[in-house]
Amino acid sequence: MPANPSPEHYPVLEELFDINQHHLNVIGVGHPSLDRLCRVTASHGLHSKLTGAGGGGCGITLLRPDTTPQAVEAAKRDLCACGFECWETDIGAPGVTLHSSSSLKAQVLQALAAPG
Repeated sequence: MPANPSPEHYPVLEELFDINQHHLNVIGVGHPSLDRLCRVTASHGLHSKLTGAGGGGCGITLLRPDTTPQAVEAAKRDLCACGFECWETDIGAPGVTLHSSSSLKAQVLQALAAPG
């Protein structure tokens, strides 16, 4: 997926958020408060998931570029009414990056090759 997803990528990202949240619940790191956060944002057509180490501390909601400020404010209002704090942020770094072994310094290669 490109660094700057286009509108047609967002349905895939939303589905991945939902799948990931389900998997996190299955492995036991979910929390009822995160389930509630997901229900509240879903009622506004948004997709959320746990972020961090789990246990109910923090969640993240994906906003499409066409999400209106009114929709964001309505979701925030409902989340605050449930006792959640909301912070808006941008994500400006790539996710997973693949580096070839030829780009690694000798020190790193030695550490990776060392027996466990």
